[in-house]
Amino acid sequence: MALHDHPIPARIMHQIHLVCMIVLVSTGFFIHKPNFSLFGMSMGLVRNIHFYAAFVILLNSVTRVYWSFFGKPRDIRYFLPEKENKGKLFAMMSYYYFLRKTKPKTSKYNGWQKSTYVIWTIAVWTMGLSGAAMLWKTSPIWAGLIRAVGGLNNMHAIHYLIMWFFVFSVLFHVYLVLAEDFKYFLYMFFGVRPEEEETTSPY
Repeated sequence: MALHDHPIPARIMHQIHLVCMIVLVSTGFFIHKPNFSLFGMSMGLVRNIHFYAAFVILLNSVTRVYWSFFGKPRDIRYFLPEKENKGKLFAMMSYYYFLRKTKPKTSKYNGWQKSTYVIWTIAVWTMGLSGAAMLWKTSPIWAGLIRAVGGLNNMHAIHYLIMWFFVFSVLFHVYLVLAEDFKYFLYMFFGVRPEEEETTSPY
């Protein structure tokens, strides 16, 4: 059976993103609700971990975008519109929701996946900007950004709501992989999956 290999750099960056998201969400809950216990750690330590994880995920995001343009596979093409996906957006969603037995033939990433990855990238940087604004709220530059969104409370709300977007979208992302086929879940972590030989949903 033929195998498709997901490049090692992409897999490493995927895992870094996952670990950072877990760290950011868990520490973010503690910062938002100080009475929430996080292994007995002090607020100062939790905040530092949160900031370091934010720096790493932003750096990881920049690296991923750079690698998509200049890495060996130059996989930026997979994130742009492709003719293989034309007119298949809703058919793909019907397949995911088990309303359709056959999986539409698409490129490496279908339209929903492409949209999600692009939105995630934008959301990561929006989180970074809103977090920096709250951290350095007295700085003229960040104070101006806070005023632009209507005040510190609105900035905090933006940061908080995007966190929930990540929580639910990641859970949904995992659900779609598991619902389609468990081997795709393994593909997320180990980068190798059997070549698709049939397009019928197991459900």
